Amino acid sequence: MENEEIIRLRQANFRQTNAYAMQHGIMLGLWAVGCQACYVAGLSHPLFSTLWMLMLISIPALTCIFTLRLRRIAGNDRPFPFSRGFVHAFLTLLYTAVWAAVATFVYMQFFDNGYVFDCYTATLSRPEMVELMNQSGMSETIKASTNGHTMIDVVNELRNFGAANFAALIIYFYILSSPFISILAGLVSMRRNNYLQTPKQT
Repeated sequence: MENEEIIRLRQANFRQTNAYAMQHGIMLGLWAVGCQACYVAGLSHPLFSTLWMLMLISIPALTCIFTLRLRRIAGNDRPFPFSRGFVHAFLTLLYTAVWAAVATFVYMQFFDNGYVFDCYTATLSRPEMVELMNQSGMSETIKASTNGHTMIDVVNELRNFGAANFAALIIYFYILSSPFISILAGLVSMRRNNYLQTPKQT
């Protein structure tokens, strides 16, 4: 195969990979938004907290499933290298991060009104929580690392953190975690087509 043909093939593969990553990113983004909604609801309802955890740990599995779906679309007669699976998963998670960050910004800017931090303050103010933090030495550790501030003081400072900063944290989290998930997706979806090659005539 000529070099130009190889380049055209790679470009076509990338365009297809990116197109499906955008579609899968929307679907996984909606899943991530639902996950975040369960997290907020779980601050006052433990059942949603459990559901949030299940949805969160299923994101790597869904990413692998979407990558395997792309492999099936690409065709069983074609190899599917690790790099293509990695790129698809990585792009999917980046698109997911955008949707999750937008949802975070909108919620924190227009709907939260301090609800999340009120829940944190109420939890940290419970006598059993105060006693647990004192016994574990966490209270002293927090004071030492924050110039004498308590955990409640830290929560109150976060109230002024800004919706855009929380959205940026969501993107930062996805950027940090996406390479590891993408490696898993690339390994799971990797396929060589050696077994499809016609044996040479003797």
